[in-house]
Amino acid sequence: MSIDMVEARRGHPPVRRKDFRGRRARIAGAVFVVMSGGTAQAVQFDTDDPDLSVRWDNTLKYSSAFRVKKPSAVLIGNPNLDDGDRNFGRGLISSRVDILSELDVAYRGVGFRLSGAGWYDSIYNRRNDNDSPHTVNHVSVPYNQFVRDTRNQAGRDVQLLDAFGYIKGTVDDMRYTVRLGQHSVLYGETLYFGGNGIAGAQSPIDVYKLLSVPNTQFKEIVLPQPQISLQAQLNSRLSLGAYYQFHWEADRLPPAGSYFSNADMLQKGAEQILTGPGHDPYARTSDQKAKNRGQGGVQLRWRPGWTEGEIGFYAAQFNAKTPYVMLYPLGGTYNLLYPNRVQTLGTSYSVNVGDLNIATELSFRHNQPLVAAAGAVAVFPGQLSDNGKNPQYPLGNTLHWNASAIGTLPRTSFWDGGTFTGEIAFNSLLAAQKNANKIDPGATKNAFAMRAVFSPSYYQVLPGLDLNVPIGIGYNPYGRSSVINTFNGGATHGGDLSIGISGTYQQLWNFSLTYTHYLGKAAPATQGQASSTYTFKQSLKDRNFVALSVSRTF
Repeated sequence: MSIDMVEARRGHPPVRRKDFRGRRARIAGAVFVVMSGGTAQAVQFDTDDPDLSVRWDNTLKYSSAFRVKKPSAVLIGNPNLDDGDRNFGRGLISSRVDILSELDVAYRGVGFRLSGAGWYDSIYNRRNDNDSPHTVNHVSVPYNQFVRDTRNQAGRDVQLLDAFGYIKGTVDDMRYTVRLGQHSVLYGETLYFGGNGIAGAQSPIDVYKLLSVPNTQFKEIVLPQPQISLQAQLNSRLSLGAYYQFHWEADRLPPAGSYFSNADMLQKGAEQILTGPGHDPYARTSDQKAKNRGQGGVQLRWRPGWTEGEIGFYAAQFNAKTPYVMLYPLGGTYNLLYPNRVQTLGTSYSVNVGDLNIATELSFRHNQPLVAAAGAVAVFPGQLSDNGKNPQYPLGNTLHWNASAIGTLPRTSFWDGGTFTGEIAFNSLLAAQKNANKIDPGATKNAFAMRAVFSPSYYQVLPGLDLNVPIGIGYNPYGRSSVINTFNGGATHGGDLSIGISGTYQQLWNFSLTYTHYLGKAAPATQGQASSTYTFKQSLKDRNFVALSVSRTF
C-alpha cells in the first residue's frame, strides 16, 4: 500500500498534493474504491483524547483459482521451462487463506504504522501433478513435490509490510512530513508500467501477485523498503521530496515450479539447470546480490501559473531488482546476478480535464541492464565478472515514456457509474554502453505496450449489494523490448484479457470472480535449452484460469 493511500485512510492528505493533486487523488480514489469493491470497515478505538487516534484494520480473505486447460505439448518441451506447467493439471491450482492486519496510531504531529500479512495455500502443501521425474529441476525433494522455498512463498508464510514512524510539522509556513522505517515511496505518474517509469527506481515489486491478479495497478504490487523519506510543501506552487534506502531487495518473481513460473532456474526454489542427456546439470551457487547502499532520489513538483496542470522533475539512483542468469561452463554452475548503480532522470506532467486525469512521464536511464539472450550470460575462464566494474552483461542508455488516463463513467441506461483506466508505454535503446553483442538478437530498438481496464458499476442491485464488471486487456502491439525484460509479459502481439464481476455487500463483504485468457502465439519463453534466445511469444498460453475470492474487513 502506498503512503498516499495510508494518509488518505487516516484522513490526512499527502503534503505534496495541493488543489490539483487533491482533485487527481479524488479521481484516483474513486477509481480505487470502485475497483476494489467498496469501503473497508475498521476498528477505531475510543481513546478519550481528541489528539490521539488509534485504528486497527483486519482483512480475512479466501481465494481459489482453477486451470481451464491441460498442459500443452508445445509448452512443456523444454525441460528448463516446464515445471510450473507440469505441476498443475486442469482443475484447482490455488486454495488460499490470507489475513492482513494494519495498525495506525497518530498523536498530533507524530505517529506510526505497522502492517503485516500471512497466508496458507493448501495446494502448495501437498503433492503436485508432475509426472515427468526426468525433467524436474530440483533435487531436494521428490519430483512431484514443491521445494521448501516455493512452498513457503506460495503456500505458507508471514510478511512484515509497513513498519515506520513519522513526524509532521510546519516551519515558516512550510509543511513537511518525515518518515523513517519500512514504507513505500512512489514518484511519477505511472498506473501499470512502473517498471518502465520513474517509479521503477524506487522499490521491488511482487510479480507473483501481479500475475495472480491481472490488471493490478503498480502501486498495489510495490514492496515497502527500509528508508527515510521527506516530503515538504515549499509554497503553494512548489513541493520537494527526497528518500534514501538502507536495504536492497529483489523483485518477488513466481517461485520455481509455481503455477505462473515459466523458468525453472529463477528466484526462490530454483536449484539447477538441465543441460541434456549425458551432461551434468549446472548447479546453482550463491547469488551475486546488489548492494544495500547507493539507492536514493529526489523530486520537485511545480504548479506554474501558465498551466492548470502540475510538472514534476526527478533524479534517482538504484540497483537492479531483476537478475541475469550467469552461466559458468567450466565449473558447471550458475547463479543469479543483480547489477548495481543505475541512474535515471525524468519529468512528468499531469492535468485534470473535468472528471478525467491525463498524465505523462518521460525518463532517461544510464547504465540500464539490457535484455541478454534468454536473460543469460556465459562467463568463461579468464574473464572477470561481477555486478560493478567488470560486467559481462549488456548495459546501455535508454529512453522510457508512459502516458495514462484515469476517469469515471457517467450514469447511462447501460450502467449506474464506473471507472476506466488506461496506459501506454514505450521504451527505446538509445545506445549500448557495454557488451552490445550479448543483447538478445531477437530484441528490437523500440517497443510499445498498453493496458486498459473498463469497469461499469451497478448500485443496489439487491438491497445492500453493489456490483462492478471489470474488463481488462494488456497487449504488446509493436516491438520486442531490448530494455525491459519480459516487458508487459514479454509476448509480442500478445498479452492477456480478463473479464469478471466483483461487488460489495452491506459494505462488509467483498467478492470477485474473474476469468483470465492469455493472448498470442504459444511458445516457451526461450528457444534451446541451457543457452538460447527469447522467443517473445506467449509462454502462458495454456494457463488460462478462473479466480474466485471472498473477503471481509473488520
